[in-house]
Amino acid sequence: MLRKLSIFTILIFGLFAAMVTAHPLGNFSVNQFTRIEIDKTEIHLRQAFDMAEIPTFQESEIIDTDKNGSLSEAELKAYLAKITPAYVQNLLLTVSGEPVAMTVTDSTIKTENGAGDLPTLKISWEITAKITSTSGVLHFENRNYADRVGWNEIVATHAGGVNVFNSTAYGSGLTDELKAYPQESLNSPLRERSADLSFTAENIPGGAVPLKNRDSHVASAVQTDRLAELISVPVLTPGIAIFGLLLAFGFGAVHAMSPGHGKTVVGAYLVGSKGTIKHAIFLGLTVTVTHTLGVFAIGLITLFASNYILPERIMPFLTFVSGLLVFFIGASLFKDRLFNAMGWTAKTHPHDHGHEHGDHGEHTHDGLTHTHGGSTHTHLPPEQITWRSLLGLGISGGLLPCPSALVLMLSAISLGRVGYGLILTVVFSFGLAATLTAVGLIFLYAGRIFGGTALAQNRLFKALPVLSAFVIASVGAVICYSSLG
Repeated sequence: MLRKLSIFTILIFGLFAAMVTAHPLGNFSVNQFTRIEIDKTEIHLRQAFDMAEIPTFQESEIIDTDKNGSLSEAELKAYLAKITPAYVQNLLLTVSGEPVAMTVTDSTIKTENGAGDLPTLKISWEITAKITSTSGVLHFENRNYADRVGWNEIVATHAGGVNVFNSTAYGSGLTDELKAYPQESLNSPLRERSADLSFTAENIPGGAVPLKNRDSHVASAVQTDRLAELISVPVLTPGIAIFGLLLAFGFGAVHAMSPGHGKTVVGAYLVGSKGTIKHAIFLGLTVTVTHTLGVFAIGLITLFASNYILPERIMPFLTFVSGLLVFFIGASLFKDRLFNAMGWTAKTHPHDHGHEHGDHGEHTHDGLTHTHGGSTHTHLPPEQITWRSLLGLGISGGLLPCPSALVLMLSAISLGRVGYGLILTVVFSFGLAATLTAVGLIFLYAGRIFGGTALAQNRLFKALPVLSAFVIASVGAVICYSSLG
């Protein structure tokens, strides 16, 4: 009993102790910071570089020259010496339009544990440039990793009696040189890749704008990646593996409740539809298969084709395709339901039953919906779910793989637990699909419950299927638009 308790304690410690190391800017990000300091004779540049788990995993293929799976200090220093000349060459620095020669005076490199025990890469450079004038106009541009997503920040400072003015860069930073990222800016990271400013050892000219500081009173972000940590537990026993699978299923189910992932689409699709449990199960299986295959595909690209296709560039493309599928399904559904409600697509059928008016003698008729014999009914055909539209809905729900699942796969490869990583990924996808299936069933049974009540005769209630189809199309359009950004 004591041994089992110890193992459980190790699992919980390993699971939650490393959570705080997940990168706040996302597992794909490459982040850079520049501090420009000007004095009377020199310009000092400090470059801080922070590479998240997935790009570091890709670079590890270059760093790990002995292919033993670990990055030694000697390998890191050799890598730093290799990349420094090209990195500095992509830093453009001019004073009054003339290029200024730059010299690296110091540099450091290290790794830190990230999500799933994957390393993240931290590099810094101290660079000096000599200047001969105590006044001028400075232009700086960082062209490194311009095609990678991430945080890019530039700060300008001055020393030795030099004044800076008319600067597009601020005099204070937000991240303490990429050590802490502001929580409210994670979804819209800084994109400061260039800066222009004027400097002088004299008083600044009249009408000039002195160097300004930005608001730095922000809360730093701490991100967790519970899924990725499942693969990096210190001891992997059968009991811990089973417990990890249960957690993976739970994480997938909870992940489906986060924004996106098709909950609104699934619910809106099934409003007014004659769906069954069979349809809900098919939808869940489609989401599971699509999500799992998406993780495997991007994982393979990360491993073997990252020189040609950046994995983070695939995500917006998949988002656009997912949104396009949702829009197509919604638009088609909106047309069918609208026409159905208007009676334009109703099929005629033999109407040879007698209209017994009974004692009341009532007989009202408005085409497809009419009342006779005290009973109101419609001849509109019930909407049937098509397997094709259900397949498209499932694919759109699972098309965009979760970055945490991708980190999980890469961590499994790094730790030599590939089989367990595959199973965790599949179980996570099943958890995601289970939530979407449950949402679908709730809407189906809710429709059946309210369908036989007086509420069902309300015009607004009858319009819900049409309105929900419009919602689906709108959601698809929004997804497409956001992916283009």
